[in-house]
Amino acid sequence: MPAFAFAAELRIGNGGEPLTLDPHRYNLNLEEKILGDLFEGLTAHDARGRIVPGAAESWTTSADGLTWTFALREDGRWADGAPVTAEDFVFSFRRLLDPRTAASLAYFLYAIDGAEEVNNGAAPLERLGVTAPDALTLRVRLREPFPFLAERLIYPTGFPVPKHVVAKLGDDWVKPGNMVTNGAYTLADWQPQAFVRAIRNPHFRAAESVRVDTVTYFSTDDRNAAYNRYLAGELDVIGDFPLGELARVRREAPAHLHVAPLLSMMYLVFNTAEAPFADARVRRALALALDRRRITEQVLRGGEVASASFVPPMVAGYDSAVAQSAADPPAARALLREAGYHAGNPLAVTLRHIAGADNKKAQVAIAAMWNAIGVRTELHHAELNAHFAALRQGDFQVAQAGWFGENNPEHYLELLMSTAGDVNYGRFADPEVDALMQEAKRTADVAERVALLRRAEAVALATHPVVPLYSVTVRSLVHPRVAGWHANARNTHPARYLWLRSEKAKGTRP
Repeated sequence: MPAFAFAAELRIGNGGEPLTLDPHRYNLNLEEKILGDLFEGLTAHDARGRIVPGAAESWTTSADGLTWTFALREDGRWADGAPVTAEDFVFSFRRLLDPRTAASLAYFLYAIDGAEEVNNGAAPLERLGVTAPDALTLRVRLREPFPFLAERLIYPTGFPVPKHVVAKLGDDWVKPGNMVTNGAYTLADWQPQAFVRAIRNPHFRAAESVRVDTVTYFSTDDRNAAYNRYLAGELDVIGDFPLGELARVRREAPAHLHVAPLLSMMYLVFNTAEAPFADARVRRALALALDRRRITEQVLRGGEVASASFVPPMVAGYDSAVAQSAADPPAARALLREAGYHAGNPLAVTLRHIAGADNKKAQVAIAAMWNAIGVRTELHHAELNAHFAALRQGDFQVAQAGWFGENNPEHYLELLMSTAGDVNYGRFADPEVDALMQEAKRTADVAERVALLRRAEAVALATHPVVPLYSVTVRSLVHPRVAGWHANARNTHPARYLWLRSEKAKGTRP
């Protein structure tokens, strides 16, 4: 192992280049990680990924589950010293749902009364059910019960933005030197394709407990390059590394390795709006050809959890009605023949995937399974941002996709609703699925709500708009000098809870 040179900053390999640092326009998990250090919503994560009070010190819910009242902290401050007020949250929720903001994840807060109508331009901003009775009280009125609201508010879509700054600077408020945040850190620099740098916010309500002064998030879309930078001592943390190095790391540097199952679902999505995948028989045929366990256990071999459910198996309190089944190539070939595809007229498809060696291995395996039933598959890869931009625009036939984050089934199944906007990548629409999901959203009893969600999933997956594959296992490398790191199923590690040991930590890099 080369000698490790101590550095005053925490250096994180963040997986790619953010497209935005506007919390209301974000879309990528790598943006979420930065924004979670810059801003604080009403609720937040603790060091172990649990939901705790954030900008709100407490909240209450009415007996019917429709009115949530948040008490803001008296010591909440923006980075310029101005107080964080309930009016900032009213402004921010309206801004998120204003159609002019074009927030792709605005539907995250559709449970709020009037949110969908406002976002669709059918109602004025004032119709939104969010009010500020006084400077430290925020009242949120829901159109239907949503017992998962405290968890939903941890996302940047629920973050406040400084009304007094946005009103003055418009979209330029997000630039370094202009951005004013309310989280543990504030933006110091952003060099595109290189790094984002944040420094400790002295006005943060708990600034005295923040022990790292500078956090730099490096754009590391190439995991091999990120791994090599970690080995060279240029990075303290990387969120992923080449799967082929796992055995070596376990053998030579176990103190650096953190492994945890992630609340996540990797899946294939079909463009159901266009041929050939407007035909459910074709979608079912390709689904039946796939052997999930072979992909996870023989191809990836990184601890991924194969699943036929669109809801990750580690989501608490949810038992999917969709059973894991074996691949059935003969049935797949029969369905293709029924749909008009055979040796004389073979099905040809393009499978889009995210660039990277491990991603490519999985997609090559999928293409081989499809080839075995007579399907000609062309692979097309792109970097993360370009890949998901194509998906949001519907520019694909079949593609790799993934969804991360919440410990509730609704967060995942919402993607199958026709109202999910451009994150319903395949433009899937089924009136029965929509009706069941809407009924679930009107149901306050959690057990009854989950039962309806199970039915909705079963109905949706019967026509295969998506093919769930597996939940990810996160493999992180964290230098032992970084203290306070706790592996958790959300893979969230707020920098405010981390610190750097004053002496060089002993350990061996692989």
